[in-house]
Amino acid sequence: MAPIQANLSASIPPETVDHEALFKTHFSPTALEQAFKEKFATTTGKGVDRLNGFQFAPRSASELEITSSKILAGHFRFSPYLEVLRPKARDKHPRLIGIPTVRDRVVLRQLNKYLATLYPERVPKNVASTYVRELAADLQARPLDKTWVCSTDIQKFYDSIKQERLLSVLAKRVKFDAAIRLIRHAIATPTVPRNTRRNRHKDYPSAGVPQGLAISNILASIYMQDVDEAMKGLGVVYYRYVDDVLMYGEHDAVHMAHKSLRARLKYRGLALHPLGSGKTQIEPLDKPFGYLGYTFQMPLISVRPSTTERFLQSIAAKFSDFSHNKTRRLEKFKYLNEERLKEIFLLELNERITGAIAQKRRYGWIAYFNQISDLSLLHRLDASIENMFKRMKEFGNSPPSGLKKVRRAYYEMKLNPQGGYVRDYDRISTIPEMLTFLVERGRVAPDVTLTDTEIKEKYNKYVNHVLVAMHADEGTVYG
Repeated sequence: MAPIQANLSASIPPETVDHEALFKTHFSPTALEQAFKEKFATTTGKGVDRLNGFQFAPRSASELEITSSKILAGHFRFSPYLEVLRPKARDKHPRLIGIPTVRDRVVLRQLNKYLATLYPERVPKNVASTYVRELAADLQARPLDKTWVCSTDIQKFYDSIKQERLLSVLAKRVKFDAAIRLIRHAIATPTVPRNTRRNRHKDYPSAGVPQGLAISNILASIYMQDVDEAMKGLGVVYYRYVDDVLMYGEHDAVHMAHKSLRARLKYRGLALHPLGSGKTQIEPLDKPFGYLGYTFQMPLISVRPSTTERFLQSIAAKFSDFSHNKTRRLEKFKYLNEERLKEIFLLELNERITGAIAQKRRYGWIAYFNQISDLSLLHRLDASIENMFKRMKEFGNSPPSGLKKVRRAYYEMKLNPQGGYVRDYDRISTIPEMLTFLVERGRVAPDVTLTDTEIKEKYNKYVNHVLVAMHADEGTVYG
């Protein structure tokens, strides 16, 4: 999700842009094919057409040439997005994510790049933890008794965005009709459950901006641009990260800013959670407050207990999976034995503890929460994981010597991410390296014969599975 801070840079003057040429450049057959090869040729995700990147590749050139022609003529239509429900907390509805087909993911990526060119000031410059570092440093220098903090969030943010208002806002800067039509169809396309018949698509009308698309964040950011700009002049420090808002300053200024924000959002079809709901609070700085999954009780910065508990539950689920499925795996994969299963379990558990790096991005719980100062929490997490081994007879009811530590991962991910303690998938680039990794993880037999394409597909599918699980640890922390 994309962070937005109040300090926004100037945008490109619309009158200096050749809008038609810019659009045609981004959606030419060559540009679409290049985007596919760069980003989606090895993707394992599938939309409603059940094709992944490997399966789409043989037809990509012809399909994308037709796609380009339809887009430039203003006749392109997206396929329905495939519904995926991402669980949040126990008492919350799951987040509805739309998964486009590979063809449509290419188009949406190019549409995101096109919008980023026209709205460079709405492209996120930092990740959430960077914002936490900035505001933590600022708060440390402020008087506890004279600084007031408002922490709040916007209810059903993406779902509540008014589509026609968004298109009207976009039309002020996007001066090419085919571009507006393409955006209109992108946000109006329904998100449907798997195996939904075509004649039932109308039963799933789109509301707001669908989540999970390459354009979701920048469209929501553009929708909020006037609000973010206006909040700068109200005498408070203002941060917004998607639907999470934090404001702080003097007592009267914070209360007035909260009132102003509510009114501006209401005008746009949005609403804050009310005071007293547990989602919105205005308190002096010496009282605890939360933001982006972190908890602040100055000067201590920690993690919400519920978020910590969810992380431990995800770790415990790996132990449960190992115990309950050990026999089935030994029967199914004859090239494995119990010792190999233990080795694989520990490798995967360690990676969940430390997080990982892929495409120069840091994944995992400890990567997200690398701004905490509550180091005792890390020791408690290590103790909890070690205790889980006390119920594992396969490991002699004690943690193995090769078990990695959350507390060390915190320092390694923060200060030495490429030092070797954290798995760096960017170091695996050749087919032999991929095959060695798959054998190590028990995903293929040591003596199996596979084509290069099969190895690459199995490797990418496995890595994607690992990173999605890590992203779930970090991605729901503030939802």
